[in-house]
Amino acid sequence: MRMPLIALALFAAACTPPAAEPPPDQTASAGDVGETPPAHPDAAALGGAPQTGVWSFRGDAGTIAAGFGAPESEYLLTIVCEAPTGKLSLSYEHELTPDQDTILRVITPTRSIDLPARSFNEGLPSVNAELADDNPLKPLLIGVLGAPADRFAVEVAGEISVFLWDDAVARALSACS
Repeated sequence: MRMPLIALALFAAACTPPAAEPPPDQTASAGDVGETPPAHPDAAALGGAPQTGVWSFRGDAGTIAAGFGAPESEYLLTIVCEAPTGKLSLSYEHELTPDQDTILRVITPTRSIDLPARSFNEGLPSVNAELADDNPLKPLLIGVLGAPADRFAVEVAGEISVFLWDDAVARALSACS
């Protein structure tokens, strides 16, 4: 009688699925061995050294802008809102082949946004992304880049520049929201 019970117990154990593993601990702090990975793969780019310069803000009746650069020099990055039309533009100092379509990627701690852009090499070489008022990327960019953060980055053709976030960014973006 014992033998059939043992065989039945072994058979039942073989047919029972293994216990599910507990979910990984989501509360790991920065000092824990298993640190929580970044929100997305591009977020690692934010660990680079930030650009040297300062943010400035300017505005008139129709154009609101935030610019970043060394004092008394050209801006490395400009964010411009044309309030009457709602057009939002980002201009990043970078030289590519003239009149080339490219991507200007904005990287934040929570996500990256690829903006269609075009290179211009007349005067100061730059890559420009323009978002019309009805472009679905516009509110996304305003929401992500307009929220206070320690830093964000811009990438064009594999070159990444990190910028410390400033209230001037939010002010320029909010004029187009």
